[in-house]
Amino acid sequence: MQQKKYIAKSMEKKELKFTPKRDKNTKIAIPRNAASLILLKNSFNDVKVLLGKRSNKTRFMPGAWVFPGGVLDKSDFTLSINTSLNTKIIQKLAVSNNARTAKALAIASIRETVEETGLILGKKSKNFTSTNFKDHNNGITIMSKLGLEPDLTNLFYLGRAITPTFSPIRFHARFFMADAKHLTGKIKTTNELVEIEWVSLKKATKLPMADVTEFMINELLTYDGNISKIKKMLNNRPMFTWKMGKQWITRK
Repeated sequence: MQQKKYIAKSMEKKELKFTPKRDKNTKIAIPRNAASLILLKNSFNDVKVLLGKRSNKTRFMPGAWVFPGGVLDKSDFTLSINTSLNTKIIQKLAVSNNARTAKALAIASIRETVEETGLILGKKSKNFTSTNFKDHNNGITIMSKLGLEPDLTNLFYLGRAITPTFSPIRFHARFFMADAKHLTGKIKTTNELVEIEWVSLKKATKLPMADVTEFMINELLTYDGNISKIKKMLNNRPMFTWKMGKQWITRK
């Protein structure tokens, strides 16, 4: 079996702005499964990424600029749709090669994006319905009313991250990507993302953001924001976390 390659990168000794510290007397939180969708578009010889500013009233990372996304919901496991993830991506999601969980994570990234931004990565479907959803603001319900189902075939994989143990709120987040040309819908702000902008990749890290968001943007910059290039480097996708006071990046 091939050994994992570990690369630890040092970090300046400073307080992280968007990563709170848990009380030392409390237990280490178990990371919750989560998914984000990074949307990219070419614009006048530039690549732009969709970022939203979190409300200052939110509990986790208030005021930070983030990719749309959120935690996995039980309903994400129950959908029967006609699109599926690339099998090679499933192997990279750290779900023990469980296609059902991988599919749920992919659906969550699309659902959360609909709920937080109004943008839809969907495909026309005559048979897809979500009558079991009572919440009219649920992203899948919104898609169903438009005759759309989540389009997993246009999802690609950038990497994953685990919130460090010193944080009281922790997530195991997977970062999917998609080209904006496949989107429908119009951008709308929400109570969670109070500002939403297409930002040049080259300028994005100048916004106030958490270290994990900055890392993923820099990962995109390594490939000039070119999804096709990243697809060819699927075996070099990173896992980002913190260990022993340092950023810890694993590539496998």
